[in-house]
Amino acid sequence: MAEGRPTLSDDQMRLLVENSEDILTIREADGRIRYMSPAVHRVLGYKQEELIGSIGFELLHPDDRPAVESAFAEFWKTPGARDSIQYRARHANGSWVSLEVVAFNMLDDPAVRGVVINGRDISERNNKETGKDQLIAELQQTLARAKTLSGVLPICASCKKIQSESGNWQQIEVYLRERAPVEFSHGMCPECARLWFPDHAGQQPNES
Repeated sequence: MAEGRPTLSDDQMRLLVENSEDILTIREADGRIRYMSPAVHRVLGYKQEELIGSIGFELLHPDDRPAVESAFAEFWKTPGARDSIQYRARHANGSWVSLEVVAFNMLDDPAVRGVVINGRDISERNNKETGKDQLIAELQQTLARAKTLSGVLPICASCKKIQSESGNWQQIEVYLRERAPVEFSHGMCPECARLWFPDHAGQQPNES
């Protein structure tokens, strides 16, 4: 034993594994489950003895299974490798649980001679991310609708005010500014300038 290196007794290691929130699995060289920690019951609803000796791929979501099987097949060929993957597994009650697993290929380690896999339930995290993405998409759609003018606008033939959805009449500048990313710079066209300022014909009043 190396000096200064902390070690755990077999009992301490067993307590850590059995009380972990994550699922610890050891698979044989043929992929069959040799050991699975008690956390599998809390996360997936199965008893340990129900899964030991099986491959367990039948629990994978049909959309995820091909990618997982392919990744595992390649991973088994490389002793010493470490990799991670996410997939959905069927709970005993029929629902789907999102898992993130980290695998260590220890097939060439004489003390283990198996693939050690640590699985964590990330369903809540995924649900939060999905909810956030959905909220962002809804806000973007709302913003796009708010900034898109279409249809028929009721406008006064005299003062050019526009009637809003609530029935109020607004200056056209106010109406458009609230619904589109625009600002206004006021001036006069030549026709209006000649009409209102005949003594200054040809001169454009200052913009405000």
